[in-house]
Amino acid sequence: MDRRSKTRVDVQLTCFATADRIEAIPLRVLTENVSRTGILMRWNADSPLPEVSRSMTLDVLLPENSDFGPRVMRCRATVIRITHQTGDHASVAFEVQNMRFIQPRSRRSRDLAAMPAASSRVV
Repeated sequence: MDRRSKTRVDVQLTCFATADRIEAIPLRVLTENVSRTGILMRWNADSPLPEVSRSMTLDVLLPENSDFGPRVMRCRATVIRITHQTGDHASVAFEVQNMRFIQPRSRRSRDLAAMPAASSRVV
């Protein structure tokens, strides 16, 4: 039984993850799906896994749009589940508390905008 209340979109995007405002960890993740209330990411084995119930800030670089230019989706989210997969990755599920869209103006956001996107594929 599918209990999802929001539509999910399969998309691959580049992301910065920050925990407790201490250190930004640049991640190249395969975002498996995104909705208004949650994000599922494929976490690479070379990046340390967050703990369940940890609050994080996710800065996700969105594909450029001719109307808006480069934009970043900033989410305050909590890790709700980690599923270890075969191979070299794990799936990390986040519950989104709030989300806003920003222009890449800060140094961290400019660095994020300079990183190549993992993919421009949107399904």
